Amino acid sequence: MNKFAHTGKRTTRASLVALFSVGFLTHHGIAASQDTDPLEVLMITGGGPFHDYYTQKRQLEEGLTDRIGNIVFTIDHNEGESKQDMTFKHETLLNDEWAQQFDLVLYNNCNLDMGDADHVEQIMNAHAEHQVPAVLLHCPMHLHRTTTTAWYDFTGAVSYHHEVVRVPFTIEVLEPNHPIMVNFPGTWRTPEGELYMPFELKDTAIPLARAYSVEAAEFFPIAWTHEYKGVRVFASTLGHHTPTMGADVNLNMVAAGLLWAAGKLDDNGQPLEGYSGERGLGWVSLRDGATLNGWRDTLTTNYAEMEWFEQVDVWPTKQNMGTVAFQLVPHEVDPNDIVVEGPPSSLFYAGPIDGGDFRNFEFKVDVYTYPGSASGIYFHTRYKAEGAPNFGYEAQINASRAGESMTGSLVGVSEVETAPHGDNEWFNYYIRVDGKNVTVRVNDETVNEFTEPADADGPARLNRGTIGLESVGSDSRVYFRNPMIRLLPDNN
Repeated sequence: MNKFAHTGKRTTRASLVALFSVGFLTHHGIAASQDTDPLEVLMITGGGPFHDYYTQKRQLEEGLTDRIGNIVFTIDHNEGESKQDMTFKHETLLNDEWAQQFDLVLYNNCNLDMGDADHVEQIMNAHAEHQVPAVLLHCPMHLHRTTTTAWYDFTGAVSYHHEVVRVPFTIEVLEPNHPIMVNFPGTWRTPEGELYMPFELKDTAIPLARAYSVEAAEFFPIAWTHEYKGVRVFASTLGHHTPTMGADVNLNMVAAGLLWAAGKLDDNGQPLEGYSGERGLGWVSLRDGATLNGWRDTLTTNYAEMEWFEQVDVWPTKQNMGTVAFQLVPHEVDPNDIVVEGPPSSLFYAGPIDGGDFRNFEFKVDVYTYPGSASGIYFHTRYKAEGAPNFGYEAQINASRAGESMTGSLVGVSEVETAPHGDNEWFNYYIRVDGKNVTVRVNDETVNEFTEPADADGPARLNRGTIGLESVGSDSRVYFRNPMIRLLPDNN
């Protein structure tokens, strides 16, 4: 028996609510208060033993609500059926009036062998007749392959193969100025694999990004837009594994694709008024769970005491749980904070988001300082084994340490005289780089605005580079939490 979960309603849906009033519909959320009507989205999910749809429906509902806000979901998940079953029909789509009830349908399902070509065409015809846009994630690209090829006219691509070796792959953006891809990194390494290998895109399909298949020795599109009889369709082949489906980069793209398909995304990749959630689009965490994966420490190791094969430990330990000065350990604030306390050194981001090669961006992080402590955030910088980085600028962190610049200062070029926060308290630190302009905010208040002179030369200038954190010494303790970045246009 199909289960439906609904997170909102409106009067136009009365017939559907009445039809399933026997108990299939349950409320478990309320749409954000908006002046505009919420997007009514039908999520079709479930089917087969290959995907964890229980987790993915939560990832999608929570992730998209966080980014869009003014959105409500009706979820049709065959959770009562056998996890092996790929032959069932989704009950919502059996109702002749379903297409009149929703603004968009999100397909993340794998009932590959449903076996009714007429029903497939009925679904497609309903989309066309009522102009209901669609978002297709991963397995729907391979749906109904044993039933009818007509479905490919709807998806925009002929696809029924994937790599046998399911390893992570790197995505490259093809259309960086397309509204859906404005907030996407130039490159992104997926957490896990299963690369789909479409071998034909329809004439109206526009590829947005691609990935290289080592098995086939060629590139394949991983995301595209498509038009089916006037209906906007956004398709992405990502999402076999839950770490990929739930990744910030993927959820940002899906949210943007959904807004684009629904006509709620402007040409600059921003949601129309009333359709931006608390998180918004584009923000990506630079942390990988409770580890320091993707961060590289300066050399604090005595090579004279090491065997050659152990030198990989110049990165944050084999367990990626920290270095001499940068630790992820339980303490009195939060066990997942980055605790900075140790010899002078730096920690640089070199992870899957553009490999840490940023030009224009917004960066934010929560910071906590102890009395007499200091740190700094380097940007447009490069890894350096010893000593302070030569490239880019340092945004200082300091409320009370003698002889150091104050928080908000760009050390050596634009100083802040008075610290905008105290010790023993969390504050939000924000840095924006846009061309030659740098803005620094503390707790949403602008404390420094700097424009680099046109004749600036040498490595200590704005160009491009990564983010770095500073340890000033063992007599200092600073905590960092939730480092996040949002890339701005012309980042590539």
